[in-house]
Amino acid sequence: MTMGMLLGLVAASAQTKTLQVTVTNSWKGEKVDEPVVVKLPHVKKVDFEVKGARVTCDGVVVPCQLDDMDGDLRADEVFFLADMKGKETKTYEVELSAEETKTEVAPRIYTALQLRDKQDKHPDVLRVEAPGGSFVFNDIYMHGITMESELTGYRIYFDHRQNIDLYGKKYRRIELPETQFYTSEEQLKEGYGVDVLWAGNAIGCGSLKDWKNGQPENWTNVGVRGQQIVTTGPLRTVVEVYDLGVRDEEGLMYDMHQRYSLYAGHRDLRVDVKFKPSLQSKSSWGKKLFCTGVQKVGVTADEATRKGHESEGYVKKDGLAASWGCDYPDMGKKQVWAPEAIGMAVYVPQEYICDTKVDDLNYLFVVMPDKEPSLHYFVTFCADKEERGYHTAKEWFASLDDWRDGVSHPVKVEAPK
Repeated sequence: MTMGMLLGLVAASAQTKTLQVTVTNSWKGEKVDEPVVVKLPHVKKVDFEVKGARVTCDGVVVPCQLDDMDGDLRADEVFFLADMKGKETKTYEVELSAEETKTEVAPRIYTALQLRDKQDKHPDVLRVEAPGGSFVFNDIYMHGITMESELTGYRIYFDHRQNIDLYGKKYRRIELPETQFYTSEEQLKEGYGVDVLWAGNAIGCGSLKDWKNGQPENWTNVGVRGQQIVTTGPLRTVVEVYDLGVRDEEGLMYDMHQRYSLYAGHRDLRVDVKFKPSLQSKSSWGKKLFCTGVQKVGVTADEATRKGHESEGYVKKDGLAASWGCDYPDMGKKQVWAPEAIGMAVYVPQEYICDTKVDDLNYLFVVMPDKEPSLHYFVTFCADKEERGYHTAKEWFASLDDWRDGVSHPVKVEAPK
């Protein structure tokens, strides 16, 4: 009986499957830390629950992570990052195992959704959900879900605005576990980064808004509002902001799920939005409009506040909207946080664009989802305070064509099915 048990353990531990995965960069440019996803449900020959993964290329181990993207507590994606030359193809070996794989990977991503509590311990949670009319903005530490790569940090407000706020850094490192978006004077002296944007009534950096009466509108008429961490690890995080039972003045009702993906080594976010119209609203859905874009930074600031950085920007029908400027990141703490010069940009694929608009505060795209209905776009920013970054509007704007072309040409991943 003992021998039989041992043989059973050996058989269980031998549950592995190795996949040959081909990754092709069809773009002319070099790719660094390019996201690669291998979807496990597509691999029909894997007849065990995958609990471990190991990726190699030419015998060299490539850090990876297993992700559960649908919330069933089972891994359904292997994720890793690839460095590739223009027009290059590489073959990776992905070994899947029924046993957990113990690999030490230095975290290059930070994600948090935390609550305020009387002991100031700020407990971590995976999801917060509240009735649309309930104001829990001040009950969530950092006021919303937060994520960070070595280059940039973001948070999304848990309120009717759902604005994307920005954290700029001098050094390329993970800082939010220490500063939590509320950098102290002592931390500033030590070279830590800080919140670099005051959005006010503007659209911020790539926030998605409703489009009503020719202007952006916040998400006020919502049945349920929620945020959750979908997955996080050392190499990527995916978070979700969702609104259930959204109603507009024309009688449409729908659910909206926005997923934000941040990758190690990246300053940009990918935004994927899916809508689920009610049965009564489906026939009218093809006319529904939304908007996104970037705000005009420093447009209302005086000359001393701008520090020589004039407010500049544009929105183009090719899908790029960008701005550069300088202003106080927190109007209530001017004595602590000095004006910050930043650049922002949004790229929206042309198939979604219905119109472009410029108002007193924003450069905007008016967008319509596809037939799914869904849409996706990309958000990025830089801070003048970065040691290795962009320090003028000219430098920032000059970088954006390559950025747009790069995200428009993701690598092609071929795995056995």
